[in-house]
Amino acid sequence: MMAEETLLKPGESILKEMQPYIFDLIDQLNNILTQNEDLLTQNGLARRISVTLSIMTLHRYYPDVFMKEVWDDVLQIVEELKKIPQITNQLNDLLADVDKLNELKKEAGI
Repeated sequence: MMAEETLLKPGESILKEMQPYIFDLIDQLNNILTQNEDLLTQNGLARRISVTLSIMTLHRYYPDVFMKEVWDDVLQIVEELKKIPQITNQLNDLLADVDKLNELKKEAGI
């Protein structure tokens, strides 16, 4: 066991493991927003994604807060994005991050 791991409380290592997925999720969602802004505006999602990205960025270093404060909004946005045929082919990496974060969230008991 690494010295760093022994200093962590139970569950903290899972929270640390979440961070790179949260960072990548923010990047993926931001890329989708910038590449499809007009389409997302027409579908009423651009502003919602922008506001949610701001909150995600604010809490990115605190996965437990991130999951409690913004996760449900992220999942709702992802479901809305899946309904837009022009965007579905851009969602693979984003969906992989969501799946992994859901798995880690369950492990952490959040």
